[in-house]
Amino acid sequence: MNDAICCLIVDDEHLARSLLAAYVAKLPQLKLVDSCENAMQALAVLQTQPVDVLLLDIQMPDLSGLELVQVLNPRPLVILTTAYAEYALKGFELEVMDYLLKPIAFERFVQAINKAAAQLKLRREAAATVASPADYFYAKVDYKWVKVRYEDVLYIEGLKEYVSIFTPQRRLVVYQALKKLEHSLPPGKFIRVHKSYIVALDKITAVYGNTIEIGQKEIPIGKSYKANFFKKIETL
Repeated sequence: MNDAICCLIVDDEHLARSLLAAYVAKLPQLKLVDSCENAMQALAVLQTQPVDVLLLDIQMPDLSGLELVQVLNPRPLVILTTAYAEYALKGFELEVMDYLLKPIAFERFVQAINKAAAQLKLRREAAATVASPADYFYAKVDYKWVKVRYEDVLYIEGLKEYVSIFTPQRRLVVYQALKKLEHSLPPGKFIRVHKSYIVALDKITAVYGNTIEIGQKEIPIGKSYKANFFKKIETL
């Protein structure tokens, strides 16, 4: 379950831990990481295992649930489980996800988990967006910016301060130095093969002598680029 929500139960009452564990077991999207009877045990677990949701009692010996929340960094989503309503304001100040009063009904538990699941989905989507590089770039053509997908580029030809970007559909003439554009391209997808040419590695149809063939286009391989080019294609 790649999208499983990892939960940690922390409560000094055995019956409370057992009830929450039974609730967790009823929901297939939840995975119980551990069940701890005090905050110190929880800290040890949090240092070694990923936890998405902390099901946390407030009144516990040595270190209370609220004190535990304050020392956690980074902090999982916290659902407080307590018999004392007067701590609700403090929980709000600590930005906990939800506040469940004991005895906790299963329906209310599900509501809290659904709220946590929605928040985790947003976090994971945001993280994926940051982690995944864009599959396109913008090129300024005349007086407008044109979106160009990397996968559409066949090759790029430089001529002094201009470059021509060739795709199966069109040729885009951009006022930009070839070297500057080279540094912005994904190195695993493109390679400089000549002082005037960059090619898309997956668009090469043949290589013979000092020539690269992309469709009907023949592109020369520069002497100073030859060794690096052949070393690259041998590893593909």
